[in-house]
Amino acid sequence: MIKSWWLRFRLRQIALELMISVCLACLVWLYTHNRARHTIEHVAVPVQVQLAAQQRDQFSLGLTEQRTVLASFSGPQSRMREVRRKLQRGLLSASLTVTIPEDKKVEEMFSEILHVDEESLNVPAGIKVELAQDSVSVMVHRLTERSLPVRLEFTGEARVSQIKIEPATVLVRGPKSVLDQASFLPTKPYAIQVNASAQPAADSKVSAQVSLVTELDGRPITVNPATVQFHCVAVPKQKIYELTGVPVHFLCPKDCPWKPRFEQESKVGLKLIGPVMDQTPPVLAFIDLTSGNLARGRNVGQLRLQLPKDFQLADATLPPVSFYLDEVERPVDTTSK
Repeated sequence: MIKSWWLRFRLRQIALELMISVCLACLVWLYTHNRARHTIEHVAVPVQVQLAAQQRDQFSLGLTEQRTVLASFSGPQSRMREVRRKLQRGLLSASLTVTIPEDKKVEEMFSEILHVDEESLNVPAGIKVELAQDSVSVMVHRLTERSLPVRLEFTGEARVSQIKIEPATVLVRGPKSVLDQASFLPTKPYAIQVNASAQPAADSKVSAQVSLVTELDGRPITVNPATVQFHCVAVPKQKIYELTGVPVHFLCPKDCPWKPRFEQESKVGLKLIGPVMDQTPPVLAFIDLTSGNLARGRNVGQLRLQLPKDFQLADATLPPVSFYLDEVERPVDTTSK
C-alpha cells in the first residue's frame, strides 16, 4: 500500500519536473531567438527605374524627383549589420524595369504606376522586408526627332550683330511633347569679350565654337552635331572717351550785372563713359552765374556739364574753376536832371 502510493507520488513529481524543464527550454529558445533577430523600421529606400533595353530608343522616363518607398527590415544580427551599412552608404535601393505596353506606345506622354516588391530590393539573404508604401508613379515620354534652328546665347558687355551660325539647323532627339513646342535650340551661354576702347571695325569680328544645350524644359535631349561654329561682329556696349581742350563757358542771367572772364582761356579735359559712337560726343562745360554768392574780382565756381543722353563722367568729381567778375559799365543817362 505504501509502496503503491510512493510510486504514484514519484511519477507525478517526474511529470511536473519534465513540464517545468520544457517550459524553461521554450523560454530560453524565445529569448535567444529574439536576441538573434533585429529590426529597422520605416526607412525611406530610393527607387531606381529604368526602361526595358529594347525600348530605350523609343521612350524616356520623367524622373525629375527622387522616388522612395517606406520599408522595414528584420533578420539575424549579422545580416542586419550589413543592411545598416548599405543604408548608411546609400547602396540599398529598389530596382524596377518598365516595359511599355502595346496600347500606350502611340501616346506622347502618360503616367505609369509601378509596384515595388521584396525581390526588387537588393537586401542580403535571410532579411525579411515589409513595405508600408509599395508603389511609385513615373512619367513616360515618347521620343521623336526634329530639325531646329540654332540661336546664339551670349553674355558680356558687348553689342552683337551680323550673327552667322554653321550649321544653322541641327537634328534634335527628345520627348515629342517638348520638341513640338520648341521653335529654336539655344546654345550654351558664350562669354563674348571686347575691348572697351575698340572702334566698330573689322578687328571686332568674333569667331568661336560653342556647345548646344542638352535639355529643353528640364527634359534631356540629344543633338547632332553637339557643337556649332559662329561668326559675329561685337562692339562694346559702352566706351570710354577721353576729351581734351573742352572750352568752359558762362551761363549768365538776364541783365547780368557782371562781366565774367578768365585770367586766361579756360579749357578742361574730361573722361566720359557712354554708348559707342563714331564721333566724339558733344559736351558743354559752363559756370553757372544764375545763383550763388558772387562778388567783384576773383571767384571760384563749380564746373557744370551738359552731357549727351546715356553718357556719364568716368570720374565722380570735377575740379573747381576760378574766374573773375567785373562790373558792367552802364551808359549815363544825360537826359535826366
